Amino acid sequence: MVRIPVAKLRLATLIFVIVGGGPASLNALTQKNVRLTVTAVGDVRITGRLARSQLDQIRKIKLRGDIVFGNFEGILCEPPAADPWKFSMPLQSVALLRHMGFNTFSLANNHSMDLGIECCQKTLSLLVQSGFWVAGRDGHGIVAGIRNLRVRIIGFSFGGGNDVNDLDAIPAIIGRKENEIIIVSAHMGGENPAAHWIRNAMEYFGDEKRGDVVHFSHRCIEAGADLVLGHSPHVPRGLELYRNKLIVYSLGNFLFDYPGAERNAHAPGYSISIHLDENGDFSSALIGSYDLQQGVPVSDGARRAYRMIEDLTLRNLKQDSLVFPGRGVVQKRH
Repeated sequence: MVRIPVAKLRLATLIFVIVGGGPASLNALTQKNVRLTVTAVGDVRITGRLARSQLDQIRKIKLRGDIVFGNFEGILCEPPAADPWKFSMPLQSVALLRHMGFNTFSLANNHSMDLGIECCQKTLSLLVQSGFWVAGRDGHGIVAGIRNLRVRIIGFSFGGGNDVNDLDAIPAIIGRKENEIIIVSAHMGGENPAAHWIRNAMEYFGDEKRGDVVHFSHRCIEAGADLVLGHSPHVPRGLELYRNKLIVYSLGNFLFDYPGAERNAHAPGYSISIHLDENGDFSSALIGSYDLQQGVPVSDGARRAYRMIEDLTLRNLKQDSLVFPGRGVVQKRH
């Protein structure tokens, strides 16, 4: 587990309380019983090409919340890797990510080891030194201190130390303590033309086992997790409310440049701001919808991602405990 000095935690918390305003987070802070707002997006990779050609559009992106999370899909590397499937990112991307509002990442994915363990550890160190909370590929996670609240973010992936396929190991990894909220980041699920749909069985990419996402997520919550954030399929999936805890089965792509992007050109991007109460239970959420243009999210007034997630939640996952009243809002049915 990576430990950040208390002084740095307090500074990071202060910064995000001051600049983390805006409709979603201010609404969360004024809602009765809301204790924590987690804003999450899916895969994030800023290449040198994006930083050069899409800089102005990238700088328009503003994400706000107590935790602002993304899946850091790659490694920080100068010069960039020659192989386009080795997901390197320029060092200048760190400042851009901070500008957008991110304060939390996971390196538990299938590209953080693209250039070996040394580069993965260097990436983790650079992000921590820049003030981010970072969940690694194994261990019990990273602890974030937010308004006297202990929040622990734990990363899981396929093939990593914390393996989504090893359900028996989950209780020991989570190891819930008193008075903490636990967020699980899980790189899980297959990639295929029908990846939006969950079939409640082991998922594959080729011969690679990428987890039974439903059983994995349920086991995490049974072991004490309050929120499960899934990513890997590169497309949105539905939401599930399980034991009053929210499961986001796939956050899809967000700010993401990669050679296979054209395979998922039909898939919109989104952010989700999730409001949790003092027990870590789901209170409500707000989904921001985006069109992905040349790897960069652009706000979508038609809310295509919101409607897609509503359809997948109700038809695929049969979740009548969640309602979608419009304008990006997700609520519990009362």
